[in-house]
Amino acid sequence: MAWVKFLRKPGGNLGKVYQPGSILSLAPTKGLLNEPGQNSCFLNSAVQVLWQLDIFRRSLRGLTGHVCQGDACIFCALKAIFSQFQHSREKALPSDNMRHALAESFKDEQRFQLGFMDDAAECFENILERIHFHLVPNSETDMCTSKSCIAHQKFAMTLYEQVRHLFHCFNR
Repeated sequence: MAWVKFLRKPGGNLGKVYQPGSILSLAPTKGLLNEPGQNSCFLNSAVQVLWQLDIFRRSLRGLTGHVCQGDACIFCALKAIFSQFQHSREKALPSDNMRHALAESFKDEQRFQLGFMDDAAECFENILERIHFHLVPNSETDMCTSKSCIAHQKFAMTLYEQVRHLFHCFNR
């Protein structure tokens, strides 16, 4: 983040540009490891997108109650990796726990399995869907209005689904 270094130098304008609560995010930037054969780049990109979204990051940090799925708990794995992003001094972190939770969560469907590549956009969407189920387990994803569901509150997934359905109906 070269622009942050520029703004932090003496005489820089960081104080004038960055205001707490503004859209501009100064989240510490770290990478995620992707050793040969891990094929975790799709997951790493989805996690890094979520980390860079300040409103999502702060909302997730504030949540404590959820339906834990043990080894398949994407909510716990995401909170853990966000904590590592925030507190670790390492420049690159392992995403192994998140990768294992994702693989375990989708083992019946044979998706996102260890060692195999997958689609980053599908991974992103499925992480949000799993977070929804961890927070609002008895609610349909299409009609969630729960204030605690950050997947729907921050990404307006309900609105997207309704617009997509209307588009489909008009193009018949």
